Amino acid sequence: MARTLLLLIFGVSQTLFCSDLFWFSYKIVTANSVVIHEEKNIALAMIPYEGKKQVLCELPLQNSSNLSKEAFLRKNFDTILPCFYPLSTRVRSWDDQYLKHSNDRIELVIEPVRFTVDFKDEFATINAIR
Repeated sequence: MARTLLLLIFGVSQTLFCSDLFWFSYKIVTANSVVIHEEKNIALAMIPYEGKKQVLCELPLQNSSNLSKEAFLRKNFDTILPCFYPLSTRVRSWDDQYLKHSNDRIELVIEPVRFTVDFKDEFATINAIR
């Protein structure tokens, strides 16, 4: 009984203090201007909140539906993606020349970052955790 109560208290405290913390990463690879691989990641981060907030952007998005924050972020992924470009982003480019053709390959990677999202009125504020 005591163990169950302890687990319940731990679960409630994790939900209260970590429910708004998310994890984001992105990778896209193109070859000759055609997307050959794309990886989009948004997930809840169940780790304690530590660090300072840095405002990344404020978007005119309204969460009027009954979606969870994670589902809402996944639905609007393409809208919030430009907010993360100023963070640890790297671009690599290869250009291989052959006799009759060339192979141009570009890779864009946004390193994993923790962030929070706050909804006020009709705006969503994205804050990076540093």
